Amino acid sequence: MPAGARFLRQLAGLFRSDDYSQRLIAAAAGAQDPVATGRRIAVISSRGGAGKTTTTAALALVFAAMRQDAVAAVDNDPGLGSLPLRLGLDTAPALDAVASAVVDKAPATRDELAAQLAAAEANLFATGARLWHPRADYPALDRALTSISRYFPITLLDCPTGISHPDSVWAVKAAHAVVLVVPATVAGTQDALSYQQAWQQDPATRQLPLLAVVTATDADAPLDPVHEAVRLSRDGLDAMTLPYDRHLASGVEIDLALLAPQTRLDATALASRVLQAANGNR
Repeated sequence: MPAGARFLRQLAGLFRSDDYSQRLIAAAAGAQDPVATGRRIAVISSRGGAGKTTTTAALALVFAAMRQDAVAAVDNDPGLGSLPLRLGLDTAPALDAVASAVVDKAPATRDELAAQLAAAEANLFATGARLWHPRADYPALDRALTSISRYFPITLLDCPTGISHPDSVWAVKAAHAVVLVVPATVAGTQDALSYQQAWQQDPATRQLPLLAVVTATDADAPLDPVHEAVRLSRDGLDAMTLPYDRHLASGVEIDLALLAPQTRLDATALASRVLQAANGNR
């Protein structure tokens, strides 16, 4: 039995509902789509606390669970990012360290490259905080990302806060699809609409798929993320939701089996939609 099918059966078995099982299987279909060449997905946000890193980690874990090939999660935050924590890693090499190693000797196999990364799952590898490592220049980062994409069919880049941050701009230029994470707030919705307008007016990004993810990081948030996502969709921005979830909000290592049923469905559907966009199926 393929790994993805086995995992779906295990998750669905937690909730004895044939309807839920079928919905989960349907939601996962796109996440298992074949990838001809490595797909790079940049995850960005306009303000802190939106749930950007949580979204990146959840997507990485869903892809790793659904697929038999390798997935890479890259911490692109030049500061002290929390991606390794959400993936259950105590330590992980910085992207800059990987870039230095690739410049010195280009990896000839996936195993050689994987040895430069940290293993979060059997087929999920990650980089860690960049704060303490000398910065690599962008040509070196380009070479590292090219090598990662060569051996890892799906690469997620967790970008620093701020859509105009140079490292976010670099990741967007290298991406096949971009996920914009915004909170379910008035400011978050305004950010998404403003960014969409700028996105469509820029010839460099106009053809690049942009998907907004409206999150709820507070159980008492006054606005409904589903309602805000519908509003964004009506204004022409492809939008989905990641609802409030106690496990996600705890800030600890993410375990997909501990997510609420609706969160699990939404995260799986989001992974499917993101990969379809990155594959050019908009």
